[in-house]
Amino acid sequence: MRRAAVLVVFAGMVLGAVRWAGDSADWARASTAGSTAAKSAKVENGDVYVSLGSSLASGFGIANQSTACGRSDKSYGPLVAAKYGLQLVDVSCGAAVVPNVLDRPQGTNPPQIDAVTPETKLITIGLGGNDIAYNGTALTCGDPATVCAAPPTLAADEAALPGKLDTMLAAVKAKAPKATIVVVTYPREFPKTNCPALSLTDDELAMLREMGATVEKALVRAAKKAHVLLADPYAQRGDHTACASASKQWTAGKQVTDGFAYHPTALGHQAMAALIGKALNR
Repeated sequence: MRRAAVLVVFAGMVLGAVRWAGDSADWARASTAGSTAAKSAKVENGDVYVSLGSSLASGFGIANQSTACGRSDKSYGPLVAAKYGLQLVDVSCGAAVVPNVLDRPQGTNPPQIDAVTPETKLITIGLGGNDIAYNGTALTCGDPATVCAAPPTLAADEAALPGKLDTMLAAVKAKAPKATIVVVTYPREFPKTNCPALSLTDDELAMLREMGATVEKALVRAAKKAHVLLADPYAQRGDHTACASASKQWTAGKQVTDGFAYHPTALGHQAMAALIGKALNR
C-alpha cells in the first residue's frame, strides 16, 4: 500500500525540462549495444506508433508531465516519434502491471491494448517491474524510516512473470499482426558496488539487483520467444546508475532534481530511444 501512495503523490511532479542531447557521446554509444535489430523492420514517416508500458515507458516525474499517468514529453516514446516522424499514441502509465495492458483498467484509463489497432505499425512495450514490486520495494528500502524487506509474494511473482509477458505479447501481436514490436528493458538501476546516492545497505542493494536482473531476464526471454525486437539498456557497458557521474546517469538514486527516485532519467530515455532506433535499423 505504501508504494501505491508514493506513486500517486509523484504523478503530478512537474520540474525543469531536460534537452534531448541526441548527438552526445553516451547517446551514440547506446545505439551500438544492447539492442536486437531486425533485418526487415519497416517503419516509415507518418506511421502510427503506440507506446505501451509503466513508468519505465512514461517518463514518470520528468518534466514536462501530462495526465495523472505521469507521461513526459522527454520519455522515449515522444523522442522516437519525433525523430522518425511517427504518429504517437502514448498510453503508458505509471504503476501499470501486465494486466493493465491486457484487460484491467487503470483508474479511468482503459486497458492499454485498446489503443492497438490493425493499422498500428510500431509498438514499444516497457513494463514488468511492478508485477514483482521492483521499484516499489526500492522506494521503501531507500527510506531509512521504513523497514526494507522482500515482498512476501516475490518468489511466486517472479515465477509468474514470464508467462504473463508471453500472454501479453501474443495478445498484442494478434491485434496488430503487421506491426513491428520492440520490447524495452529497464536500464540497470543497481550496480555491484554501493554508493551514498542509492541510500541502501549492501544487503538491500543485493536484493534489488537480483530483482532487476530477474525482470530483465524475463523481458529478454519473452522477446526472443515471441520473435519480436529487443532494446536492452540493461546490457549496456559501464556504470550508468546513480553511482556514476551526473552526465552518465541513466537511472536516478534516492534524490532527484527532475524525475522520480529509482527510475530512468531523461538521459536514460535518450539512451532507450537510441536503442529502439538501433533495433529498427534506423
